Amino acid sequence: MNNLKNTLLAIAASLVATSATAGVYFEDNFDGAELSPDWTVVNEDPESYLVEDGVLTLLVPDHTTAVFGESPNTLVLNKPIPKGDWKMTVRLIFTPQTLGEIFMAGVAKDKDNTLFSMLEMYTENYADTNVNLTGEKVSKGKKTYFSRTLYTISGRNLEGRASVFPKNIAAVELQLEKKKRNYIARMRLEPVNPGTKGAPDGKWREVQKLTSLRKPGDKFFMTFGSWSSDYLPHDGEALMTVDWVRIETP
Repeated sequence: MNNLKNTLLAIAASLVATSATAGVYFEDNFDGAELSPDWTVVNEDPESYLVEDGVLTLLVPDHTTAVFGESPNTLVLNKPIPKGDWKMTVRLIFTPQTLGEIFMAGVAKDKDNTLFSMLEMYTENYADTNVNLTGEKVSKGKKTYFSRTLYTISGRNLEGRASVFPKNIAAVELQLEKKKRNYIARMRLEPVNPGTKGAPDGKWREVQKLTSLRKPGDKFFMTFGSWSSDYLPHDGEALMTVDWVRIETP
């Protein structure tokens, strides 16, 4: 009887484990010594990206636009977009250097037809830098977007302001979800020490849905840029580490 019980428990555990991973359409943890052949690199600059120690690191000089097909080292997934609903999530780890870092993840046909979720560091004045979430659709070159500020770093000393970010935020998870014809951009700020003063709450936040009656793109992509404001110099550089990317289906 005990043997039968143990066997049934083992089968149940196996089924739970299988169901937990059955919805993973694609996943990359960047565990190898080089980029997986699942990716095509557009506008490749081998000196500005590196796969090492289980992460992908991207480097751009400040004043680099984040635009599909134009940004350096834009990553395009070679796997087709699955039919039906899906969810793309990217985990990012970085310390702001330009306070103008921009990271985009979503789908695209070309630079004039994209739909993506975007992390944007934006310095609006001498005292404040915002961590913004944006959901944006570009259709035939015309932009439609929703944006909101999830976190604000204050301080007149720019180096001190940049250091506040890694003290309070361990990582950023950026997400784009398709539900029928609707697309929802989300972002979550993982706290270093949950519940402490200055730490984000770690909850997912989203902006209003975007709607596309037809498929807005035929490929998944990720790209990184930096565009610091007029309050900051434009002669620095920005680093972004991609911990993992995952695409799930129901």
